[in-house]
Amino acid sequence: MALTGNWLLAQRLVTIIFYKLLRLVFITVQSIYWQLNGTAQKLREARLHHNYERSAQVLDVVMVYKFCRGHRTTVDNFLCTHNRFENPQYIIDNDNVTLLTFTEHDAVFCETKEKGMHTSDYVYTMFDGHLLFSS
Repeated sequence: MALTGNWLLAQRLVTIIFYKLLRLVFITVQSIYWQLNGTAQKLREARLHHNYERSAQVLDVVMVYKFCRGHRTTVDNFLCTHNRFENPQYIIDNDNVTLLTFTEHDAVFCETKEKGMHTSDYVYTMFDGHLLFSS
């Protein structure tokens, strides 16, 4: 039996609370791990202008969650792990890379496995894809 009305809203609220808690723990552990293995230092260095060739960070998507399809997609909708650093030219050279969102400091692109996949579909089927951050 499918949930409707207030029960559906309650289920979604509980789900988003669990996701936010999971994300908080994940990000905390990840930041400690990145400090220990040197990724945090490489991220700081990637923001420097003379390191442009390696300034795009490629992340593997572990989990995606959006409360509502109508809401804007943000970085908070993803749990990701560091893969590698790339030249930002990688974004231009690949047809399967699309601008997902941007902030005042970063542009976030998504890379699909399949060429021509729409970004809205991609957000929900992204477990085998990548996010690219370019400063």
